[in-house]
Amino acid sequence: MRHPEDSPADESVLNRINQELARVGGGEPRGTREPSEGTEFLITTVTESGMHQVVDVAARRLGSSEPSEATPDEQVELRSVVRALLDLAGHSAGPVRTSVVLLAEGPRVVACSGLVPTPPSGGRTAG
Repeated sequence: MRHPEDSPADESVLNRINQELARVGGGEPRGTREPSEGTEFLITTVTESGMHQVVDVAARRLGSSEPSEATPDEQVELRSVVRALLDLAGHSAGPVRTSVVLLAEGPRVVACSGLVPTPPSGGRTAG
């Protein structure tokens, strides 16, 4: 599911993070939700000076008005996945909203909006 506000660079980062998640997952079952439940987690972060703060984790069960929440273990996994994505993307400042689905084989990043990668080195840095 691709959102219109995503850029091609975002898609490249999503592919890289999903490949890395698959590589380190080792095939062990992760998460407690079955894909058939269709629960998509929307994680909102705010980053300042490269430090990522998760400000909201919301669950959206597709095709249902029934509320859903992430378990404490799922929240830990979701926060870790999103912070890794932001680090991998070189995101250093601003809000980002990331969509993640937890599957039996591990988490999958579905979409991400608001990524602003750090500009390449060569300029002066504050210090």
